[in-house]
Amino acid sequence: MHARPTHRHTLTAHARRLVGVALATAVLLRSVDLVRALSASDEGPLLAYPLSVIFPALLVVALMRMPPAVSREGILMRLGTMIQCVLIVALPPLALHLALGLPVVFLVVELFETRCPPALRDALARRVVA
Repeated sequence: MHARPTHRHTLTAHARRLVGVALATAVLLRSVDLVRALSASDEGPLLAYPLSVIFPALLVVALMRMPPAVSREGILMRLGTMIQCVLIVALPPLALHLALGLPVVFLVVELFETRCPPALRDALARRVVA
């Protein structure tokens, strides 16, 4: 019988704050752009807002509220997904490319865990994984 791991991993409070501030800033800037576009009678940004701002922001919030993970890789993949979603909100011209490139996040985490020198990998991971 296999023993269940007792240690669970989560994001550090600092990493949560950074992602939260970045997301809030991106949403605020996109909202300002939306108001400007609407005042110029351009409805395009309003039509794109739910899928390009609201949905990624809700996804980040949902990822932050998930329970701790069994593995450090799981938390790093969550963090990478959160960062990708913040970039989708912040960079509308690249949003489609970023959304389609989401599997790259998982590849980068895997390469980070398997190919990065252990001392560097552990030092970087300690900054974002508790």
